[in-house]
Amino acid sequence: MRTIAFSIFCLFLQLGLAAQNEVTVLSGKLFYYPQAGSNPILKYAGTQLELKGKFRCKGSESAKLFYNGHYFWVTGSKLRNVQDVVNAAVKTNEMSFTGRFFNFLTESVKEGENTENVKKYHRKYMNKSSGGVKGFGPKPGYEITPLFINSGKLPPENVIFKWRNTTGEGPYTFHLFSQEDKMAATLLVRDTAITLDLDQLALNLDEEYFWNVTRGESAKSESLPFEICPNSVVERQTDLSHETAFQKADHTEQQLMLAYMLEEEHCFYAANNTYARMIADDADNALVRKMYASFFARMDMLPEAISLLSNAPK
Repeated sequence: MRTIAFSIFCLFLQLGLAAQNEVTVLSGKLFYYPQAGSNPILKYAGTQLELKGKFRCKGSESAKLFYNGHYFWVTGSKLRNVQDVVNAAVKTNEMSFTGRFFNFLTESVKEGENTENVKKYHRKYMNKSSGGVKGFGPKPGYEITPLFINSGKLPPENVIFKWRNTTGEGPYTFHLFSQEDKMAATLLVRDTAITLDLDQLALNLDEEYFWNVTRGESAKSESLPFEICPNSVVERQTDLSHETAFQKADHTEQQLMLAYMLEEEHCFYAANNTYARMIADDADNALVRKMYASFFARMDMLPEAISLLSNAPK
């Protein structure tokens, strides 16, 4: 079940989406002046005001406001333009972790709403980039598609490398090599996945490696880069522990924040595992399901996204 706090967030999120040009008062009160020379209108929690006009609080009092996914405070009796205050607050919020996360959540929920939305989102995202990395994506001459979650920063443990099936006969050949094309592993694989214990391969930490797959004489995949970063997840958890929004969030929200930060840091494999654990623990959670589906779309895993949404509990 969602917490009361998160339900309140969703309520005001809906208000914000429905009224892009209005500011909502969440707490406190202020005086709003629609135009020059007009009498002040008292605004309190639950009321709204337009972006045009000016406002001020009484004395040293404060009011908490919400606009288009952003929260901010106004304090004091100085008369200020609503639009100027909102612009400054939005710019500040978008630079903060909390602002980035809630913008990300808003987009993910919208794009993961249904299979049609996620298809459009996938197509738009892949046209721009793949997995947020410029230049990655299907290219002429590469018949095999590797899964992008097996790139970026990987943990020194068992990692399942996956790719899409392609027509042809015989096994696949999995290649793992360094920047100098020095081969670290070559394995024949009959399936479209292989599990490797990266801790046992004697790879150098924080050094870039690559992997790709071939089949027969011509079929091959693009080479994906990765590096082994043992402390990435712990470091992200430590960073989050200092965030006020994270401290006040419930367990599900904290895990969504962690998944978001991991993806920001290119820890795609760990982000995927975080979403997978959340779904396993709470299969009925529509929020997690939509967030996970949009993550799949960004990772160029459209079949997985569609399957996740199509098999949602009724």
